Amino acid sequence: MIRVKSYISHSSIHGIGLFAGEPIPKGTVIWAFDEPIDQRFTPADVAKMTPEMKTFLARYAYCERGTLVLCGDHARFMNHSPTPSCGNDPTRRFTLALRDIAKGEELTDDYATMEDSWEPFAGIIEPERVE
Repeated sequence: MIRVKSYISHSSIHGIGLFAGEPIPKGTVIWAFDEPIDQRFTPADVAKMTPEMKTFLARYAYCERGTLVLCGDHARFMNHSPTPSCGNDPTRRFTLALRDIAKGEELTDDYATMEDSWEPFAGIIEPERVE
């Protein structure tokens, strides 16, 4: 769940993005997994889902340690950047500010470093890839 003041708005990166609602100092925890707001789904869980549910997960979930993680709040609108403002802590339990972030700046992450392979879900669901 998002731990800082933030909002969603139009993104020049892709559709809708997540933006800082206040200045965020480097090292601040931006997000942490908090049930029941945030959810994890195993391949067996996803296999039982409707096509509509799978489409939603393909767009908004990310793969971590063999599960799909779905952010239940607007953290799901954090876009990818090769030069992100946010990233995982070494344990991958938290998303941290990698540098000072200004109020109104888009919060971004590098999907290549935050996400694991979707291989456990092969034949069940494929991630949506934005070009």
